[in-house]
Amino acid sequence: MPLLAALQSLPNQFCGEGINHEDQTFTGCLHWQALPGQRALLLHYSASGIHGEILHRETTLLGYLPDGTMCLWPVMEELPFILPHPAVRLAEGGHGTLEVVFASAPRSLSEQFRQEITIRLEANGQMLYTHAWGLPNCNFEDRSRCTMSPVAGTA
Repeated sequence: MPLLAALQSLPNQFCGEGINHEDQTFTGCLHWQALPGQRALLLHYSASGIHGEILHRETTLLGYLPDGTMCLWPVMEELPFILPHPAVRLAEGGHGTLEVVFASAPRSLSEQFRQEITIRLEANGQMLYTHAWGLPNCNFEDRSRCTMSPVAGTA
C-alpha cells in the first residue's frame, strides 16, 4: 500500500518519545491533514523537551513528483532552504510494516548537506519517524528518532 493511502487510513495524530542528536529525550507529535483532491498531505511534526521547550518543528508536504515518485518537501527552522526529498527506498513487510526513506541527496555526496527522513508504519499501529544527516565534509549519521502511537480520539 502506498504511504499516502496508508497514512490516510490511520488516525491523523501520533505522539511518542524520542531522542535527538544531542541525546536529549523529547516528546514528538506528528499531525497530518489531507489537501484538496487527496493527492497530498501536510505533515506537522514537533519535538518538545522535558520542560515543554520546542527542540524541533517542521511542516512537510508529502506528495508525488510528475514521474510518480513520492516526495517530501520539509520546511524546518534549521535549514534556510527547502530541499526536495524523493523516496529512495520502499520496504513493505509481509507482516504489515511499511517503510519509506526520503533523501535530499546520496549519503556518499559528502561535499554537501544531505538528509534522509524515514517514515515507518508498524503493524501494531506505531509510527517511527527518523532523521539522518551529514553536514558538508562531515559523517552522515542517524541523528533523531521518535516512536509514536496514535492519539486516542483523533480521526
